[in-house]
Order: sequence, then structure tokens, then C-alpha cells
Amino acid sequence: MKSGYTGLWLLLALSLAIMIAVSFADDISYGDFTLKRATFKETLLADREQERQEAEIADSVAAEERRVQQEEKAPVDSTRQSILLIGDSMTMNLALRLAQYAAANGHEFHAVNWDSSNTVKWSRSTRLRDYIKEFDATYVFISLGANELYLANPDSHVQYVEGILDQVGDLPYVWIGPPNWKEDKGINDMIDRVCRPGSFFRSAGMTFKRKKDGVHPTRESSAEWMDSVVRWMPKSSHPILIDAPADSLKRVNANLILLKASDK
Repeated sequence: MKSGYTGLWLLLALSLAIMIAVSFADDISYGDFTLKRATFKETLLADREQERQEAEIADSVAAEERRVQQEEKAPVDSTRQSILLIGDSMTMNLALRLAQYAAANGHEFHAVNWDSSNTVKWSRSTRLRDYIKEFDATYVFISLGANELYLANPDSHVQYVEGILDQVGDLPYVWIGPPNWKEDKGINDMIDRVCRPGSFFRSAGMTFKRKKDGVHPTRESSAEWMDSVVRWMPKSSHPILIDAPADSLKRVNANLILLKASDK
């Protein structure tokens, strides 16, 4: 009884295989008789094409939703801020200009320039967390990445970027990307990926006037760099009141802390 059922299943399987094979073959003619090809092939391929098209549409919709979300402007936070700017040797001249913006808009401002520092140093140190507490910071600017421009495997430093942002916590922040003087190996893309959406300003691609070392932007070019960051901020995830200072506003105290490369 069992062997009889086995034979029946084999016969059915063979019949199905023949029908599928015929469906992928051309029409078969013998004299005046023509065996039309079955439509299994068209049906199968049509289903696959429909699935592919539906997947493409879903991806397009998701991409459009992300684009719209990024373009939607967050409301401007008009409250008084305690701004903290930290970073490597690019920081000092940025601080001089950002201090003017802070003074013009009634914000408190402090900056820390740590020569030759990178994401590793700042992540392994508690300095950022300590400064945030000391100055009761409510908004953080970060200028790091220049000393990792040639890092062959930027993903190896993801943990350090995350460590820095862990110290920032829930505070709003803007990470100012390095002012590339040559093509990087992915450090900008990595930082952008790790940062909150709308919190990374990509400086790569901008034109700078540089000092004799060919690396550091001049004071004037750094001021223009900071101006570009501020013009971008309405598109950031947490814009604040930061109107341009009047031309009559002279240099203000940046409350700048200078750390040496040897400091730990």
C-alpha cells in the first residue's frame, strides 16, 4: 500500500517537472499540430519582477522620507546658551569667531584647544565631561578629525567617537568636520554616520586660505569657516539663536583654555 502511494507521488512530480520544462521551451509543432507553451514561466517571472519593483518603490519611499525629515527645520531654541567648543589645534581660530557670535546673542562661551589631539585622546580622557560640568554647558561644538585624516581604517575609531558623544550625553551638539587639505580615507563619512542626524557639519570640499604649513586655515579663513557653520545651523537638529555679530563688534574674550600635546 505504501509503495503504491510512492509511485503515485513520483508520477505527479514527473508530470509537474515536464510541465515546468515545457513552459520554458518554445512552442512544439508536429505537422499541423502545435503544442502551446505553458504560462508558468511568464507567471513566475512576472511575480519576481513585481516583487523587485515593489522593493524598489519601498526603498524610494524610505529614502524620500529620510530626505524630507532632514530638510524639515527644527524650531530655533532662543534661550540663552552656555556654549562649549572643544577640539584640536584648529579650534583656537574657530573659537575667536564663535565667541563673537556668542557675545552678540547673549550666550556664555568657553573653548578648549588641545594641540595634536584626536578622538582617541578626548575619548580616553574625562576632560569633556569635566568641562561640561564646570561651565554648565548647554550646547557643545566639537572640532576633531584633522589628525585622523589619513587613518587607513576609520571604522577602528568608531568607539572613540562614540566615547566622546557619550560624554556629551543628551546635550545638543555640532561636530565640525576637519578642513581637508587632501582627500581623507573615510574619516568624515565615519563621523557623519556615528553622529546624530543633523549634527555633523562637513567641512571637506570647502576652500581655505592656509598658513605656511599648508594645513591650518588662517585666522581670517577660520572666521569664514565658522560663518559657514552658522549659516548651516538652521538645518541642524537643534538650531539656536545665533545671528551674525555686527561689524563694529571687536574681538571678544573667548575664554580659551590651551592644552599642550603632551597633556593627558
